[in-house]
Order: sequence, then structure tokens, then C-alpha cells
Amino acid sequence: MPYEIPQPEHKARYVRRKFGEIARRYDLFNDLITQGQHRYWKNVLVGRLELQGGERVLDLCCGTGDIALRCARRLGPRGRVVAADFSEQMLHVARTRLPVRPAGQGGPPLALLCGDAMHLPFPDASFDAIAIGYGLRNVTHLEGCLAELRRVLKPGGVLASLDVGKVRSRIVAALNHVYFFYVVPWIGRRLQPGQEMFTYLPESSRAYPHQDRLKELLRVQGFVRTELIEFLLGASVIHVARKPAG
Repeated sequence: MPYEIPQPEHKARYVRRKFGEIARRYDLFNDLITQGQHRYWKNVLVGRLELQGGERVLDLCCGTGDIALRCARRLGPRGRVVAADFSEQMLHVARTRLPVRPAGQGGPPLALLCGDAMHLPFPDASFDAIAIGYGLRNVTHLEGCLAELRRVLKPGGVLASLDVGKVRSRIVAALNHVYFFYVVPWIGRRLQPGQEMFTYLPESSRAYPHQDRLKELLRVQGFVRTELIEFLLGASVIHVARKPAG
């Protein structure tokens, strides 16, 4: 039977459960399907946050903590990174990798939090920067999530999101489709036989907006200075945007 993306009212529960099931293989899976390039893309993303010592950073949909770890390395001991995800299993893997420590104990404090991107448990203007890696595609209401991100950003704060995009070359797009929709699930099933989450990952990109459209949605939600950084002719994209300083 053909795979069907869960309906919006069931999506959050489905994604939480399925990401939990693949948590221990998630990093290896990303390495295999991108040939390790996701590590470089995450470095670029963190660089575009322009982090300064003492700032507060949110790594939303943090998964196993790749981006949070990169952010922590760039902050001084007065800085703080909050790594949030709504999969407890992903956070369990992150705890084995991240130098989680309270303030004042030898490095940038880093905290892990189980939370929902649609309802962030933070006051307005809590963070200087927000990073999201492969997370916006999984929220139940994209515009509502962007509004939440703007709410918890400080004036002048920067948002950077890494996710899949649409390849601009028609010929390359056809090749990318074969790879993404057939080879990627095949790799996933070799790692974890019978796991349908590896089919969900490409299928979820169908409804995800084109990178130009997402750039416009950021503008509509009140972000300014929005820009795109494209890799592999648009197959992978970083969006960078700022909350107005005024």
C-alpha cells in the first residue's frame, strides 16, 4: 500500500514517535545520505548566527545535538545554549554527546529541554539567536511556528534554518528525485528494516514550500534581511532572517 503522510491532527504524535524510533541511527543515516556534507552545512548555519560571547541561543528541533554542540563551542562561559526537541529518545542521545553543565562550571552552560516548537515555553524576547536543523518541515503549522520563533527572539536577533529545498535545474531535479525518494529510503531500510520514517523524510518535502516561498513567508511573519544559502543546486538550503531591531 502506498505511503501516506499523516493528517495534520496526527502529525505531531506520529513524528515524535517515529523520530524516537530512529534516534540511535539518525546521525549515521545523515552521514550516509549526504556523504557527510550535512556537517559542513551545519557549520555554515552556525557561522551565520554570528554568535557573540554571553549570548543566549536556542537550538530548536535539536535532534541529537549536532548544532547545539557547535553553538556551545562558540560561546564564552557567560553564554547559554538551550537544546530543545519533543522526542525524548533524541534528547537521550544528545545527553551522551553534549557537555550539559549549569552556569559557572567551566564552559558555556548548555541545557536540554523536551518541548514543542508550536508552543515554546519561553518568555518573549528570550534568545539572541535561534537555529533549526531539519525541523520546520515537521511542524504542524509552519506560519504559526515562524510566529513563535519571532516572539522568542530578541529585537535584532537572528534565525537560521537548514532544511531540504527544491533543485532549480530541471535535469538535476529529476536525478535528485530518484535519489531522495528511492535511494534514501533504501539506505534507511538497510539500517533499520521495516522503519517507515525513512520514507516519511522525503515524502514530507512534497508539501514543504519552495525556498523562495519560505523566504517570502519569513518576510510576511515580520522578519527582515532574509537570505538564502543553497547547496547542491538547491537540494539543501539555509534560510537566514532577523527580527527587526526596533
